[in-house]
Amino acid sequence: MSEDLKTVHLEGALTIKTATETHGRLVSAYREAKAASGALEIDIADDCDCDLTLPQLLLSAQETAAREGVELRIRASADGALFATLERAGISAATNSASLLTINGDQR
Repeated sequence: MSEDLKTVHLEGALTIKTATETHGRLVSAYREAKAASGALEIDIADDCDCDLTLPQLLLSAQETAAREGVELRIRASADGALFATLERAGISAATNSASLLTINGDQR
Protein backbone atom coordinates (compact mmCIF):
# COMPACT_ATOMS: atom_id res chain seq x y z
CA MET A 1 0.00 0.00 0.00
CA SER A 2 1.24 3.44 -0.87
CA GLU A 3 2.00 6.09 1.71
CA ASP A 4 -0.74 8.27 0.18
CA LEU A 5 -3.36 9.04 2.80
CA LYS A 6 -6.63 10.74 2.01
CA THR A 7 -8.31 12.19 5.10
CA VAL A 8 -11.93 13.22 5.30
CA HIS A 9 -13.00 15.21 8.36
CA LEU A 10 -16.59 14.73 9.49
CA GLU A 11 -18.08 17.37 11.76
CA GLY A 12 -21.33 19.12 12.48
CA ALA A 13 -24.59 17.28 11.89
CA LEU A 14 -23.97 13.62 10.97
CA THR A 15 -27.52 12.35 11.27
CA ILE A 16 -30.25 10.79 9.17
CA LYS A 17 -31.05 14.29 7.86
CA THR A 18 -27.52 14.67 6.45
CA ALA A 19 -26.91 11.02 5.52
CA THR A 20 -26.98 11.60 1.76
CA GLU A 21 -24.42 14.41 2.01
CA THR A 22 -22.19 12.45 4.42
CA HIS A 23 -22.39 9.36 2.22
CA GLY A 24 -21.43 11.45 -0.81
CA ARG A 25 -18.39 12.87 0.98
CA LEU A 26 -17.29 9.40 2.08
CA VAL A 27 -17.73 7.92 -1.40
CA SER A 28 -15.80 10.77 -3.00
CA ALA A 29 -12.91 10.48 -0.54
CA TYR A 30 -12.92 6.69 -0.88
CA ARG A 31 -12.70 6.89 -4.67
CA GLU A 32 -9.79 9.35 -4.43
CA ALA A 33 -7.91 7.08 -2.02
CA LYS A 34 -8.55 4.00 -4.14
CA ALA A 35 -7.46 5.76 -7.36
CA ALA A 36 -4.21 6.79 -5.65
CA SER A 37 -3.69 3.27 -4.27
CA GLY A 38 -3.65 4.90 -0.87
CA ALA A 39 -5.46 4.69 2.42
CA LEU A 40 -8.52 6.55 3.62
CA GLU A 41 -8.78 8.02 7.08
CA ILE A 42 -12.14 9.16 8.40
CA ASP A 43 -11.63 11.66 11.22
CA ILE A 44 -14.75 12.30 13.30
CA ALA A 45 -15.05 15.50 15.30
CA ASP A 46 -15.50 15.10 19.04
CA ASP A 47 -18.43 17.50 19.13
CA CYS A 48 -20.33 16.31 16.08
CA ASP A 49 -24.07 15.76 16.30
CA CYS A 50 -24.50 12.12 15.32
CA ASP A 51 -27.10 9.43 15.51
CA LEU A 52 -26.90 5.75 14.55
CA THR A 53 -26.76 6.69 10.88
CA LEU A 54 -23.06 7.50 11.25
CA PRO A 55 -22.00 4.08 12.59
CA GLN A 56 -24.05 2.48 9.81
CA LEU A 57 -22.20 4.52 7.19
CA LEU A 58 -18.85 3.69 8.80
CA LEU A 59 -19.59 -0.03 8.90
CA SER A 60 -20.62 0.03 5.26
CA ALA A 61 -17.42 1.88 4.37
CA GLN A 62 -15.37 -0.70 6.25
CA GLU A 63 -17.07 -3.57 4.46
CA THR A 64 -16.51 -1.98 1.05
CA ALA A 65 -12.87 -1.16 1.82
CA ALA A 66 -12.15 -4.68 3.06
CA ARG A 67 -13.78 -6.22 0.00
CA GLU A 68 -11.82 -3.96 -2.37
CA GLY A 69 -8.49 -4.04 -0.53
CA VAL A 70 -8.41 -0.38 0.50
CA GLU A 71 -6.95 0.49 3.89
CA LEU A 72 -9.51 2.37 5.98
CA ARG A 73 -8.83 4.08 9.29
CA ILE A 74 -11.50 5.56 11.51
CA ARG A 75 -10.40 8.08 14.12
CA ALA A 76 -12.70 9.23 16.88
CA SER A 77 -12.11 10.28 20.45
CA ALA A 78 -13.37 7.92 23.12
CA ASP A 79 -14.75 11.05 24.80
CA GLY A 80 -16.50 12.20 21.64
CA ALA A 81 -19.99 12.05 20.27
CA LEU A 82 -19.56 8.87 18.22
CA PHE A 83 -18.57 6.83 21.26
CA ALA A 84 -21.43 8.35 23.29
CA THR A 85 -23.88 7.43 20.51
CA LEU A 86 -22.61 3.84 20.48
CA GLU A 87 -22.91 3.62 24.26
CA ARG A 88 -26.49 4.98 24.22
CA ALA A 89 -27.35 2.34 21.62
CA GLY A 90 -25.91 -0.39 23.83
CA ILE A 91 -23.08 -1.11 21.40
CA SER A 92 -19.72 -1.62 23.05
CA ALA A 93 -16.63 -0.42 21.24
CA ALA A 94 -13.12 -1.60 22.00
CA THR A 95 -10.79 1.12 23.17
CA ASN A 96 -7.06 0.85 23.55
CA SER A 97 -6.65 4.10 25.42
CA ALA A 98 -8.71 6.60 27.34
CA SER A 99 -8.59 9.16 24.54
CA LEU A 100 -8.90 7.30 21.25
CA LEU A 101 -11.63 5.02 20.03
CA THR A 102 -10.28 2.23 17.87
CA ILE A 103 -12.97 0.83 15.64
CA ASN A 104 -10.95 -1.03 13.05
CA GLY A 105 -7.84 -2.09 14.96
CA ASP A 106 -5.82 0.93 13.91
CA GLN A 107 -4.82 3.16 16.77
CA ARG A 108 -2.93 6.29 15.81
